[in-house]
Amino acid sequence: MKYLLYSIMVAAALTACGHRASQQNAEGTVASEDQALSASAELTTDSIGLEREDSMVSVKVSIDWPTGSNQQLVSGIRQYICEELSSSINQESKPEVKVFDDGKTAVEATVKRQYDDLAGMWKESKENGMPMDMTYSYFLHVFKMEETERYITYLSKSEGFLGGAHGYATATGITFSKKDGRRIGYQTEYNREKDTFEMKDQTLFSNPNSEQLAAIIKEGVRSYFQQFDTDVTTDEQLKDMLIGVDDINKIPLPTNPPLFTKEGLCFTYQQYEIAPYAAGIISFDIPYEKIKPFLTEEATDLIK
Repeated sequence: MKYLLYSIMVAAALTACGHRASQQNAEGTVASEDQALSASAELTTDSIGLEREDSMVSVKVSIDWPTGSNQQLVSGIRQYICEELSSSINQESKPEVKVFDDGKTAVEATVKRQYDDLAGMWKESKENGMPMDMTYSYFLHVFKMEETERYITYLSKSEGFLGGAHGYATATGITFSKKDGRRIGYQTEYNREKDTFEMKDQTLFSNPNSEQLAAIIKEGVRSYFQQFDTDVTTDEQLKDMLIGVDDINKIPLPTNPPLFTKEGLCFTYQQYEIAPYAAGIISFDIPYEKIKPFLTEEATDLIK
């Protein structure tokens, strides 16, 4: 049985660049807004990983655990990481989230829980006479994808195999404001009675139902297929590539919120969300100059 623990401390504090110099006047020195953001948002991360593997199950979990003086930001990111660690591919209800003060303990507990769950599933399948020549697996990596002087974007990538024709893969994330640690995005919950996802805690778009925003999303989805030389020139051709989309002019927002990146706002649709498995994870970037008119004041503040 393979059981390896590793931990790497990133010692140097991350500092923002390109801030304006302080201005001296008769009343004294006044710090610029960017300097204030930089001083209050120092962040370090402890990269922690653990894996456990045998002939039945393979589990690997790694995280970028935040530390530093900005307690609002650190607390917000830790809460998010613990939410990601609490999830499981075979859960049908919303998981109970335990917030850990220590990243190593959080990872160890997650690996044990995921291993025990998968081992139980593997043994049950074998008892039911299913061919068990494949190892069940769960891999999760929650890491800091990008940082500027105003925001930090975290990404959570998960993949695994639970039997069947193929495995699964997801890529989700969230962007945090360095100013107060607030999440700039939204959450969605599935309403079984209405058979739809409902948006909550929305801080990203000034009007999520805007027709102009929907038009931008449609062209973004079209651009994803075009990079593979797929002919989606007409709306009818584009609709033929999708599933569960009744109106091509009203493609829903992704279940998981778009992320702030240096290339623009990144939209990502998971497998089966709006297209068949063969289409993969649909992802595209919208430049900030194009998407900015549709953002909230909090979201716009991140890209000044």
